[in-house]
Amino acid sequence: MARNSGYKRRRYDEVRVARPLENQRTSMLNLRRVTTFRYELREILSEYEVSESVATSVLASVIAKGSRVSIESARDFVRDQEKNGSYSVEVSDEICNLLDRWARFR
Repeated sequence: MARNSGYKRRRYDEVRVARPLENQRTSMLNLRRVTTFRYELREILSEYEVSESVATSVLASVIAKGSRVSIESARDFVRDQEKNGSYSVEVSDEICNLLDRWARFR
């Protein structure tokens, strides 16, 4: 009488093929110290005397886009706001440099 070891055969007859990676790693905002990032961004906006309503909007949007979409989309948002006249070129350059410093591949 044969012993039943519990193993019969493969569940599926097809050969397993490794799936390609669906999502490539993108550069995103490092969320481990987002409070420090928020503080530095506020310092830049207050140093160049950006109005409070624009500053809060930019702060929230940059953090949201940088953490959820990518650093590139946050940088595009900053450049678009500069073109709209919300702040000067120097402010957008400093914000983009700050984004580059806080980038992380996820």
